[in-house]
Amino acid sequence: ACASAYQSVRTCPAVGRLAARRATAAAAEIPVTVTTLWRYPIKGFPPDSLPQVTLRENGTFPQDRLWAVADAADDGGFDPSRPEWVHKQHFFGAFRSRDRLASLNTSFANGRLTFYSAEAVTADPSTAEGRETIESIIQRRVGTATRLVTGGESHQFGNTRSGVRNHGDTRTLHLVNAASVEAVRRATGLDVDAAVFRPNIVVDGLTAWAEEAWVGKTLDFGGVLLEVISRTVRCDAINFHPVTGERWPNNRDLVQEIADHFPAVGPFLGVYARVARGGVLGLGGSYVII
Repeated sequence: ACASAYQSVRTCPAVGRLAARRATAAAAEIPVTVTTLWRYPIKGFPPDSLPQVTLRENGTFPQDRLWAVADAADDGGFDPSRPEWVHKQHFFGAFRSRDRLASLNTSFANGRLTFYSAEAVTADPSTAEGRETIESIIQRRVGTATRLVTGGESHQFGNTRSGVRNHGDTRTLHLVNAASVEAVRRATGLDVDAAVFRPNIVVDGLTAWAEEAWVGKTLDFGGVLLEVISRTVRCDAINFHPVTGERWPNNRDLVQEIADHFPAVGPFLGVYARVARGGVLGLGGSYVII
């Protein structure tokens, strides 16, 4: 796994900026390709780039948002023995602490998380010692007591209730259309790429905002079926550069600017999906709408 998936300032090679290609055919006929698969082992941390993932029905990427760093003084009542969806305000992640966590450089492999800085530090979050190491590192960044929590493989610390409402499960996949990201970049002039929106899957080859028509439909990625269940409403987390953690110049509000430039879309970009049928999903695969 790469030490980071964002840009060349990280330890591993960059994932290139996603260029949108124009397409004029109907969505079901476009040779859309999967360009990026990102897993976020700890909510709010940098992702790992994956060449492929094995998905199970109603699941998500293995170990995606499996852990979260909770505010020890206000964890929203999260109970690891009976995990339920808890609002992201109770965790130190992209919504609450992107300015302090964006510069993290980490990778996750073989059950162990490695922090890259002057010296690499590796910790196993499944052990008490490993959790204490991770908590200590994050506590120094956020300035308050933290607690690393997990609800097990059947629980995902996602940002949306869509899965709970749709099929009684916290686990979903987040898909972003590269062309929509490029449209936002051109309209705003800001250094926006897919990493700003923290998706699991980035697809290329569509027209901008084609994904707006996907809700209620099923995407077939070579036999892997993803049922699109909701659009992704954006929040303040996208108002920070994904690598530096700095707010956009002059405190520009990207959420509002998306709504202003694309009023038919509103403050949305991306969609959430349920795994309706599992299988292996890899880079480069095309899809059709059922």
